[in-house]
Amino acid sequence: IYQGILPDVPHLPADRKRLWTYFKLWPNFAFDIYPDQVDFMQFIPVSATQTLIREIAYALPDDRREMKAARYLNWRINRQVNAEDTELVARVQEGMASKSFTAGPLATSEVSLRSFGRKMRHLIPEARLNRPPTGW
Repeated sequence: IYQGILPDVPHLPADRKRLWTYFKLWPNFAFDIYPDQVDFMQFIPVSATQTLIREIAYALPDDRREMKAARYLNWRINRQVNAEDTELVARVQEGMASKSFTAGPLATSEVSLRSFGRKMRHLIPEARLNRPPTGW
């Protein structure tokens, strides 16, 4: 429905008029570029198991009914994805607390997570271990 309702955005090049692009800036900043708006996110760890997410969207003024509907649908899609991600992260955290937890593979499509993991293993060698070091 989003793709069908999204109006033309004349200031965008043709190859960007229907493209959603995501940028992740190490270690805790991201922005998502959509034809209808740009979202900025900052991830702030508040404990070993919790993160605060600050998010805001910006958009050019556009009073067209179709653009308002596209922006609503964009947020609706992203709310659903965020809810799925939140559930997934909660289940992973729960699993990590189990004594039977072992690190597993990430899908090749998880480019940002794989990159983040590589950086963490480089900065924190203990992150390479299959189990937490004794005393943690």
